[in-house]
Amino acid sequence: MRPAIRDLAFKRRGVRYHCYMVRFFVIAALFALSSCGQHTRSAETCARSATHGVRFSNAETDDIVTATSAGPSCAQAFVFLSIRDADGDPLWAQAGTYYDMTAGGVPLGDAPQATPQQMDEFLRGWANVRTARTMSLPDWTEGAASLTESATDGMSYDTPFVRETYRALRERDLRMLCFANSPESEQCLIIDPASNAPTVIVFHGA
Repeated sequence: MRPAIRDLAFKRRGVRYHCYMVRFFVIAALFALSSCGQHTRSAETCARSATHGVRFSNAETDDIVTATSAGPSCAQAFVFLSIRDADGDPLWAQAGTYYDMTAGGVPLGDAPQATPQQMDEFLRGWANVRTARTMSLPDWTEGAASLTESATDGMSYDTPFVRETYRALRERDLRMLCFANSPESEQCLIIDPASNAPTVIVFHGA
């Protein structure tokens, strides 16, 4: 393993574990909040789901991506994306609101209501994650102040890694899993060669 990758992985491992646990507890809290009052408003709930299999953490078996929604109505729903390996072990989780993921921000009073059909379409699209290889990402050329400055496709890019580590990971041509994290951007995960755990390699969007 290259020293740049190994050294940063050890520095980031404790931070990544902390962030994973924070994300886990936040999502658990959102599930609990979204379920409050269901015994009185069960007819109005927007409990929907979509599932998709994808080859990511293991070259031999599919991971399972599940997108779900929960709320008193689809316009008010929290949405959740979870990724588990073939054994059911958690790999990644993300939470937001339907409105923020489809329009951005907080809905105004005259915002249109979301239908169950619209929610189903959104969840299917979110769960149908995109796969790619790290070599398809732009190179971070010498002298460029940022990855965006180095990109030639007109997109904005951000990475949590320093230039040397980003380039080393990119050149390994690792498998990536990319999915939306806002209406106009997505994040891409890799399996960290040092920790064998998922981590974000890049955020990009318009």
